[in-house]
Amino acid sequence: MARGRLDSPNLDDRTWQEIVDQAKSLIPTYAPEWTDHNPSDLGITLIELFAWLVEGLTYRLNRVPNKNFIEFLNLIGVTRDPATPASSWLTYSLAAGTTPLHIPKGSQAATRQTETEAAVVFETNRELKVLPINIKIALHGRQFATNDWRYQDITSELVAAPLSGKTFSLAGSSNGTGSSFYLFLGFDNASEENLSLNINFSKPAPALPSPAIRSGLSIQTYYFLGNGTRTEITTFDDETNLFQKNGSIALTVPSDWDSSEPASFSPDAFLPDDDTDPVTQPLFWLGIFVQNQIDQPLDLGINHVLINSVPATNALTISEPELLGTSNGKPFQFFELVNRPLFKQPGLATPYSHLLIQVREPQVGGSFGPWTDWTHEDNFPAGSDLTDPRQGRYFRLNPVTGMINFGNYDPETSPDGHGRIPPLGSEIQALTYRYVADSGAKGNVPPETITVVRTPQPGITGVTNLGPATGGSNEETIEDAKRRGPEILRHRDRAFSAEDFEFLAKEATTDISTVRCLPPRLFNSSYDNLPSRVSEGDPWTYGNINRSVNYANVIIVPKAPLSDERPVPSESLLQEVSAYLDERRVLTSLLHVTAPRYLPINVVTDIRIWQRALDIGLVTSLNDFRSTIVAKITKFLHPVLGGPDQNGWEVGQDIVISNLLEIIQPDTEIGFVATLTVQAATPPYIDPSFPVYPNQRPFRLGPAGVWVRLADYELVCSGTHTVTVTANAS
Repeated sequence: MARGRLDSPNLDDRTWQEIVDQAKSLIPTYAPEWTDHNPSDLGITLIELFAWLVEGLTYRLNRVPNKNFIEFLNLIGVTRDPATPASSWLTYSLAAGTTPLHIPKGSQAATRQTETEAAVVFETNRELKVLPINIKIALHGRQFATNDWRYQDITSELVAAPLSGKTFSLAGSSNGTGSSFYLFLGFDNASEENLSLNINFSKPAPALPSPAIRSGLSIQTYYFLGNGTRTEITTFDDETNLFQKNGSIALTVPSDWDSSEPASFSPDAFLPDDDTDPVTQPLFWLGIFVQNQIDQPLDLGINHVLINSVPATNALTISEPELLGTSNGKPFQFFELVNRPLFKQPGLATPYSHLLIQVREPQVGGSFGPWTDWTHEDNFPAGSDLTDPRQGRYFRLNPVTGMINFGNYDPETSPDGHGRIPPLGSEIQALTYRYVADSGAKGNVPPETITVVRTPQPGITGVTNLGPATGGSNEETIEDAKRRGPEILRHRDRAFSAEDFEFLAKEATTDISTVRCLPPRLFNSSYDNLPSRVSEGDPWTYGNINRSVNYANVIIVPKAPLSDERPVPSESLLQEVSAYLDERRVLTSLLHVTAPRYLPINVVTDIRIWQRALDIGLVTSLNDFRSTIVAKITKFLHPVLGGPDQNGWEVGQDIVISNLLEIIQPDTEIGFVATLTVQAATPPYIDPSFPVYPNQRPFRLGPAGVWVRLADYELVCSGTHTVTVTANAS
């Protein structure tokens, strides 16, 4: 028994050798004249053959408990999670001087098909109005001193491939005039149409409880005249709610918008930073002025600022209604959709609302009545409820298999049933639905690869994805579904304990790698070194996390590649998980879904390479070997792909030097590790302007050593590594 769970019985645990030995032990009883028991004897060969056949039968026999368990999961409705489609932003372009063009919702674009790879098709999630203008340059403008304004080119970070993103650090100020910056966007043409700037955040501005200050930031928008004069645009529609969430800023620029250069900006001229070439080409500039208006510093992370762009998903809509079959008038009928699995729309209470099932009943004379809509429900309401406006017209759905189920309610023969039976001879169709294309994780394509317009539009000169497509994952494996079964039975889709929140957070989406729910925690003088500002019984607030009673703080870590050393969940992912958990939490609990607090780990090591290993070519060069060691350390400390078992780190998991030593230890014929230490660096979530509680760690960073203790809300990440590799005489 493991951790209180019953182990499945081994119905026959005999091995091949044991079966052979048992058979040979019976020879003296049943055939005493058989005296040659050597393997060369023909009879022994037959015994071994039959033992091999029996071993195969026992293997099949021992799979019976596993089969029964899977059938039980099917009985209680535990199904495999469907594949998650990848998503990206598609940017369309028009020829200069043409009129704006509307791209309808559901338009398709794809990667290029090759001889070995099929095209990956994406479909737009909403309609788009494309304007004949484009963003050419993005600049980050800052003030270094009085009358000294500089700009840095951040085009590849925010508006052009590969959209690596940019984090803006803003100092706080007690008088409400904290540090600020400009985001300048240079367009190739002017337009009097309404412009929509789509802004996606990796770290949005904090929402504040004060009614006077709704956000930590204040925002102003400007456009520039031909002589560089700055003019404010006072009216604009801000879906981001002062940069607190993903959305768009829609504005209309007056007709006197004209081209200029940053050096001519007035009243403040901007010059290039030391590492930026001067921008001398005249462009049509928009400026977004962002200022920190609270006394605490904050970081603002922006993934992209795009125009003429629309979100698209690797989930396709059927092109015409799909006839599923004809009702036989019997209870519990089921029909299957042609395409599956169905697309689970993120962040919605009804994620499969795109599926429209219709039924039309036969009429006297052989004709059919009109199509009527039936409603999707997870559980059928009682059909005999006379107050039900749908009169029992419901169906159930298995999104993985695409199976549609009807109930057993018949007003004439079974009035106490649940879910109406489509009348005998009724035709059933799926009017429309979206399904996940067969790409799965293959939909996570690199930037500038979705370049084929699959839905032709006159005037469109091109389409591309300036950033990578993300979020695609394959269908859940059977083994993972089996592991979820006992958990589902335990919590029954309700979050009571910390373990329930953790399990349900992963149920909300397949984009999560690690999740940790922090239980409430109060300061106790018996085990806490109480800071001067707190008293016994006060809640922990280290890491800016409120650990008061009834608070459920859920930390989620998204899936990420090795290049992303500190993965941060997007605002949409936080909202999706929060919405899913909010429906399942206890009413008295307070939910807070948040990003991880990273603790960088610095590694210092000295590795000696035998001179003989260099001489015979086991090591090509000391620099190459050093690069290999640094890469191993970086991967070991990766939050998602690292760890002792290379399956990622858990939130709060300590790091010990022995695990790292196993990773970097060279073969004995190559060399040895002379010294190795690990040390915690200053975590980025600590505010240096507040050197005391509540912004410091509960544990001292301490000197270099063999062990780093993490707080239960911290997650390791790669820091700065000092790796010395020298040749050592053999």
